[in-house]
Amino acid sequence: MGNPENLGDAYVAVIRPKNTASLNSREYRAKSYEILLLEVPIEGQKKKRKKVLLETQLQGGTEVAQSILDYVLEATKPISPANQGIKGKRVVLMKKFPLDGEKAGQEASLYIVPTVVKDNTKYAYSPGCPVFYCLQDIMRVCSESSTHFATLTARMLIALDKWLDERHTQSHSIPALFRPSPLERIKTNVINPAYAIEPGQTESSLHMGYTALEIKSKMLALEKADVCIYNPLFGSDLQYTNRVDKVVINPYFGLGAPDYSKIQIPKREKWQRSMSSVTEDKEHQWVDDFPLHRSACEGDSDLLSHLLDKKFSVNQLDSDHWAPIHYACWYGKVEATRMLLEKGKCNPNLLNGQLSSPLHFAAGGGHAEIVQILLNHPEIDRHITDQQGRSPLNVCEENKQNEWEEAAKLLKEAINKPYEKARIYRMDGSYRSVELKHGNNTTVQQIMEGMRLSQETQQYFTIWICSENLSLQLKPYHKPLQHIRDWPEIFTELTNLDPQRETSQLFLRRDVRLPLEIEKKV
Repeated sequence: MGNPENLGDAYVAVIRPKNTASLNSREYRAKSYEILLLEVPIEGQKKKRKKVLLETQLQGGTEVAQSILDYVLEATKPISPANQGIKGKRVVLMKKFPLDGEKAGQEASLYIVPTVVKDNTKYAYSPGCPVFYCLQDIMRVCSESSTHFATLTARMLIALDKWLDERHTQSHSIPALFRPSPLERIKTNVINPAYAIEPGQTESSLHMGYTALEIKSKMLALEKADVCIYNPLFGSDLQYTNRVDKVVINPYFGLGAPDYSKIQIPKREKWQRSMSSVTEDKEHQWVDDFPLHRSACEGDSDLLSHLLDKKFSVNQLDSDHWAPIHYACWYGKVEATRMLLEKGKCNPNLLNGQLSSPLHFAAGGGHAEIVQILLNHPEIDRHITDQQGRSPLNVCEENKQNEWEEAAKLLKEAINKPYEKARIYRMDGSYRSVELKHGNNTTVQQIMEGMRLSQETQQYFTIWICSENLSLQLKPYHKPLQHIRDWPEIFTELTNLDPQRETSQLFLRRDVRLPLEIEKKV
């Protein structure tokens, strides 16, 4: 026999909620979920690693859902207690993604595998095995940098984030996704002996004086129903409510028959709506769904300020994966850009779905004044590159729009300007100032390199972010300045104390992951 047919690449996103309360919320929060990712070395760079989704090959002749559940179970056995593995509840095909390069013309499927709510189970760390990460942290890194994720994984994570957001707006969608599997919901199994006709069954097993076939014949003779209607919701665990969701009243009810002579039938050429009308509908839908994006796009400062006061998110991506600041920079809206940065505290290095930054948009549009505003921001990354490896200066010189020469001049001058510095404190109270060559995109690894510690010393220490009542060790790919910016939110999530009384600082402290054997030798 030949080898089974290969059905293609299947990527698996194993997700679990942190608590049951998030399942019934109509508001989507990425921090309420964790996702299983695998770290693999970057080709040609031994020390650097990137994160990827779980991947398997689907073979023809096998049941896809069960094959994926078995794969997840086997892949997670090394990290789970007693080598049990993680059991998924079900398999949901989210979307298919076109592949590039050698596999151009093919597609990779992304499957969602929901699992149980996070509990106190301790999962072991095993090299080469997947690990659960907070989805909010992953999406923050994914939207700001492409170096820590495979390109296809980054596209899939962005699509997954949008998919979960849409599901939270639909009633019962998320609870149904994470409800127990059908086998787990079976409480009682009753077998009718008349239909128990497995081979080898004896008459004694029926506890009656008839064979299964005789009983079946009698029941068929008695059952005369023409139609059998089965209620699929009977006995299910779906939540329901007695309140009325919507009342529709026919305003013409009781007014008698209409005057049919006054009804006009439109001409045939008007039956089909034009593509322009469909486009107009989409534009109206975009305006309703993303008011902050619209006000930034049009430069409506009054509406923009009003929406920011109402706590509209400056980081939300629309259907085209653009944030409000991307529209403001591309269309040259100076005051809108300034307001998003100052009042909205928007990240000046926020990336869109194609990994382009606000500086790329301003430079590409030739808006010199906005380029200057961004370059003056203390957290700006002057060396940021997009998905194609282009700097803002490259984009500016390619597009040549509006005041592109002035914008290019500003970008060239900025390269030689001194960088902002961050203080890294030691435990004795002293500190060292380290240049932030990439603004708030500067990672822990880059700061450690900037401190010019010996290779041996670096393995003992790392960067911590600390305030009076909370200390957290940062990972090499974390961006400390962004953690300082988000410290009130992080502090509120992890403690019950007042975040306004906390001031965060960066410290050089011992790495808690240091093995005891190595620490004894220090």
